[in-house]
Amino acid sequence: MTPLPDSGRPGADASAPGPADVGCRGCGVADVVVPGGAGFLRRWVYDNPRLADRRDLFVRWLEDPTPREEIAERLGLPLGALLRALNDTAPLQEPLGFHYRDVPFEVVAMDGTCDDIADGRFPMFGTPLTLRCYLKGGALPQRMHEAADWNFMDAGRAGFVGYLYGVRHGDTLYLAGLQSDLGVRYSYLFQARGDGETEVRRGDEVRLEPAAVPAEEFGAYVPVLRRTFQRYWIPVLLGAVVAWARRHPGVRRVGLLQFPLKPGEERRGHVVRRVYRELPDRVGGVGRCVRLDDGCHAYLLLTLTQLAGYLGARLRVGSA
Repeated sequence: MTPLPDSGRPGADASAPGPADVGCRGCGVADVVVPGGAGFLRRWVYDNPRLADRRDLFVRWLEDPTPREEIAERLGLPLGALLRALNDTAPLQEPLGFHYRDVPFEVVAMDGTCDDIADGRFPMFGTPLTLRCYLKGGALPQRMHEAADWNFMDAGRAGFVGYLYGVRHGDTLYLAGLQSDLGVRYSYLFQARGDGETEVRRGDEVRLEPAAVPAEEFGAYVPVLRRTFQRYWIPVLLGAVVAWARRHPGVRRVGLLQFPLKPGEERRGHVVRRVYRELPDRVGGVGRCVRLDDGCHAYLLLTLTQLAGYLGARLRVGSA
């Protein structure tokens, strides 16, 4: 059996915060949280009974920088089988309905990690949480949703449009990321914009196809996609957070990770800059440092009232 990595890797368990700190010079904020304990990976991944048969797979995913396609090939697995093993790590909770601009959606929570745990931008502490968002009503063909789901995150449910991931600790949901390939890459997938070829999920694989193929198959639905979701994908995913939090009254704040941007991500219009810099500038909030064994992680904190106020009357929580 593959030996476990050092249990002192970044992260902490879901115990209470440590003693108050005087501030963080690196993050430039006075509000510092020091989660107590250690062993996030052991608790939620390596020693998790639900994942016992996937332990070696997770060790490889977290330690091996080899591209995911090569890992799947070496293991003799379809890419979809590999990623579902990494993404479906806890039972799905009850779907919670909400509307944004009168379009119906559902959010489905999972108290578990997803494959993004290995991307270097996932501070490890607290209780992991993944929120999956689904468009309801069948406005788009299910094959169109699947074509854009390159991470195999749909958990077998129809209408998948995007997801958020992070951890819950104390009264705060700390988001490490939010993503939607359907929202961000639709023009490459369905309008033949790009270099002549595009990646498309087909069954259990993601393969390169001439861009004209999915454009011909799904291009007629692009106006519906844009009207229902694509133009508003960021507030829709934030609306999913509000809908989930309404069922968890102990959660009163949402934090968005403020990681250093990579070259190119600083460019105006880049999706990472839009989500992790421009959105916080519009919404407001205050800084908080989460101090772990691997250093400090800066978050921008909003109250749920602030977040709901930003989304306004366009958000309506509930299925009706």
